[in-house]
Amino acid sequence: MTWFVAICIALFLSVTVNIFLIWYSVKLIRELFDVSSTLEDLFVDIEAFSQHLQGVYELEMFYGDQTLENLLSHARVLAKEFDKYEMLFSLREPTEENRIDRFAHEEEIQA
Repeated sequence: MTWFVAICIALFLSVTVNIFLIWYSVKLIRELFDVSSTLEDLFVDIEAFSQHLQGVYELEMFYGDQTLENLLSHARVLAKEFDKYEMLFSLREPTEENRIDRFAHEEEIQA
């Protein structure tokens, strides 16, 4: 009879710990998705900033301005650094269309 009680207690503790671990794992996965989504938004904002800066630089009144050229160069470097982090933190594989768009945009900026 004492073995039966010991087994019931062990089983109860095991089930309780497993339920806690499942709950905690789900909570961590949700937080990871939230962080990934937030970082994805940040990467999109950085890319939009870089494109906007490129557009301003190409305006006739600013074309050739050294300060804007340096700022544009800095934005490119920053965007490339963020691309490294995007590969690290992204939970989804980038689509082929997104890769082609990004590659075309990088070539356009370098031209």
